[in-house]
Amino acid sequence: MSQQQEQQPRLLSIAMRNRLQASVRAATDLAVAVKLAAQLSAPYLLRSWVYVPAGIMVMLVACFGVDVFLKRVAHVSFPASVACLVLLFLALLLCELVFGGNRTRKFVHRVVDVPAEWSLRWISVFFTPTFVMLPLSNRIGVVEVFKLIAVFVIGFIVMMVLTAYMTRSLQLLTGSSKRARAERLDELGSQQPEDIPITSPNLPPSTANTPQSPTPDAVSRVASSIALDTIAPPPPLYSQSQEPLLLSPTSPDSSAQAALQTTIYRQTPIPPSRSRRWAAYIAANIDWLLYTTIATTIGLPVFYATGYAMPLHASVTVLSYFAALRLPATWRRYLHPVLVSALLTVITIWLLGLTRSTSLNSTLTSYRTGLKYLSLWEHTTTATPISTTTSTIRPGAGDIFSTALDASIVSLALPMYQYRRSLRTHFAAIIVPNVVLAIASLFAYPPLCFAVGIAADRSLAFAARSLTLALAIPATENLGGDVNTVSAVAIMSGVVGALIGGRLLDLMGIPEDDYVTRGVTLGANSSAVATALLLQSDPRAAALSSLSMTLFGTITVLFTAIPVLRDLVRAMVGL
Repeated sequence: MSQQQEQQPRLLSIAMRNRLQASVRAATDLAVAVKLAAQLSAPYLLRSWVYVPAGIMVMLVACFGVDVFLKRVAHVSFPASVACLVLLFLALLLCELVFGGNRTRKFVHRVVDVPAEWSLRWISVFFTPTFVMLPLSNRIGVVEVFKLIAVFVIGFIVMMVLTAYMTRSLQLLTGSSKRARAERLDELGSQQPEDIPITSPNLPPSTANTPQSPTPDAVSRVASSIALDTIAPPPPLYSQSQEPLLLSPTSPDSSAQAALQTTIYRQTPIPPSRSRRWAAYIAANIDWLLYTTIATTIGLPVFYATGYAMPLHASVTVLSYFAALRLPATWRRYLHPVLVSALLTVITIWLLGLTRSTSLNSTLTSYRTGLKYLSLWEHTTTATPISTTTSTIRPGAGDIFSTALDASIVSLALPMYQYRRSLRTHFAAIIVPNVVLAIASLFAYPPLCFAVGIAADRSLAFAARSLTLALAIPATENLGGDVNTVSAVAIMSGVVGALIGGRLLDLMGIPEDDYVTRGVTLGANSSAVATALLLQSDPRAAALSSLSMTLFGTITVLFTAIPVLRDLVRAMVGL
């Protein structure tokens, strides 16, 4: 008994020493893993956190200059981001004409594509603040809600059918349908875009059919593509677990060789060490870990120390979007990541606000105060901010995302330039439906909504129902409509189009290879949300969708800026 009592402290000491040694080894492995992951992710981090912000800043400076010119010189109410989209597209065409196609393509790939590719990849996140702010919208009666839903659903279907069949008919009349099908078949056969790879470069012909190991550039573009075996050291020639395998000679004619036996060792690769497994995990989830680190080490301390919630709210929004992307693909058909991330963001920031005894309205008010980069750089508030407090107003997370959205809209010029030949070929099939659709939306929606009992300001908002949000807001402001209503219906048009637009076109009998009709129809009726979806499934249709979205929105904004037309539309709803 006494011996057991004497051995007990010794055993405890040994156990504590083993635990301490295990902790030291784990800490050492973690340090090695972090260092190795940093080396692997260095190109990606340099591109995402240095080159991309610099490029986006250049875009925003250009937008600011155009905005000042339009407001102070031209006295025109027109979004600077869309104007810069058109200017960038024209500038690329001019560069190709002056400097040649090869130099222009190199310039686009090395310079313009750096911020543009990032902006287009994150464009869905930048739509989230509009849905986050929906709880602050004015209350609407139940009857009016059903009227709004009915007008939205019927109008969406009618406009989709009108645009699709009009575009399809124009192609058949002009003979561009056959050319479009031939181009589509050629594209599917070669799987190469016309000129510029927006998301990933084409492989050289000699290596196109051979398996490729991840290059540093590939790692910099997609950190999640790093696998365990890409960072594991090459296995030795053989290990202790190898067993010799004796093979008989394959040449029966040689009796001398027949007496010999060739020994080949069956190799079993040594599994990677723990530090390398951890490094692979860190590199594959670098974005998750970075934004989680920002939220915990910067966002939370700043929020509880000063009450400024922008760093925390921005991190929560991005992490919510990452979580929404983790849903199964079948779920995402109906639960769009924008909707799911907005819901998760509202719930999370609401709970965080409750810890400081802050109401939901106050929390959402701090989420988007209305101070975008244009207002800050002009040292004045160009639009009435959501926050009406007398204290100093600072930008919220929603303002940061809205600012980045302008860069994404400018970046849509890149797919337009990439498929410029298709745009020129099918220009008639694009411009006519968009002009007709703009006139129909402007002069049909407001009186129809007002006739069924919808309020006048909300009726005017429906004139910009299917515009991209960057164009829907100025068009609605020109008419004097409700901005919150148009924000909701514009985003819903995009989400509904992304969810059921393709199936609706299938039901109408639009061929799947008719990228012209599909791109024009979805761009005019579902704006940038559907365009973002098409960028992944059909880039050529996405280019036409970008042009259709821009053309439709531009025509509508121009019509609403004309005093005679504006007064006529307002008179239709009794204003």
